[in-house]
Amino acid sequence: MKGFGHMFGGSLLTAGLAAVLGGATVGAAEPQQVEVVRPTFGHGKVTVAGVQFAGLAGQKDRNIATAERLIRQAAAQRAQVVMTPEVVLSGFVGGEQERKLAEPIPGPTTRRFGALAKELGVYLLIGISELREGQICNAMQVLSPEGELMGVMRKVHINKFETSGGWRNGSEFPVWELKTPTGCFRGGIMICYDRELPESARILMLQGADVIFNPLACSCPTDDIHRCLLRTRAFENELYVFMVNHAAPRQNGHSMVFDFRGRIVRELDEKEGLLVQELDLDALNQHRAKGIYGFHHRRPELYGILCDPAGQIHPPTANLPRK
Repeated sequence: MKGFGHMFGGSLLTAGLAAVLGGATVGAAEPQQVEVVRPTFGHGKVTVAGVQFAGLAGQKDRNIATAERLIRQAAAQRAQVVMTPEVVLSGFVGGEQERKLAEPIPGPTTRRFGALAKELGVYLLIGISELREGQICNAMQVLSPEGELMGVMRKVHINKFETSGGWRNGSEFPVWELKTPTGCFRGGIMICYDRELPESARILMLQGADVIFNPLACSCPTDDIHRCLLRTRAFENELYVFMVNHAAPRQNGHSMVFDFRGRIVRELDEKEGLLVQELDLDALNQHRAKGIYGFHHRRPELYGILCDPAGQIHPPTANLPRK
């Protein structure tokens, strides 16, 4: 199943903008065309959960077992969508060790967590290092309650402190429809540093996202500026942001839910635990109907400079997609 932005009609986003946001330069891979989708899909209420735990470096079997245990606990609390932190199964080690732990998608982990998703009847968003065409990608695989692979989000923005790990940049911001008996929404993902670029959330919003999932592996959730950053992403795009981090001692936890008014509505401490929150999509729709952010008052015809390749800087170690 393709991301939602590839399926529905509407006015095309500028291809050049997608190229810049995908980390492309002259001669880079052609970006996928995405389409603007009005936010008219979400309704009802959906319970989402994040499994906050320490992805131990290189201990893949142990990390998988921990993820499974916590996912079962989340499902027991009636979670309908469950997400892990970023690259949690390998412990986010990078380099050749990461390459040895990486696997293709679909692969063994897809099948294992697909079976778990089907057993529990939940959507799963699983952070994994993907081996793709000889490259390693920081990926989130999205699995349906039927156990099927719906798609993959690959981290688009690899910052200069991570490029030495050999990670290949992703080139798309897919959005999926997630349907449950109590409600439904369109969901997209921005992986860790992707959130630092406001274009990431804006592209997801323009594809009709009601919820943005933000898996992390960093210590910044307790920094006020980073908390304000995610509050702003939720507020300026009129949507929910659901962030899940590694627990201590790997990182410092503090997974959070941000509502469409930019408020932190739930937060964990640094220890292993579950972040469970019911999202009210009807309340979101009512807010959007009266809002002045998101789609409101935009002037896309004036934003051409965002597509200029001169407005980007990448380190020499960047591993950008090529033709």
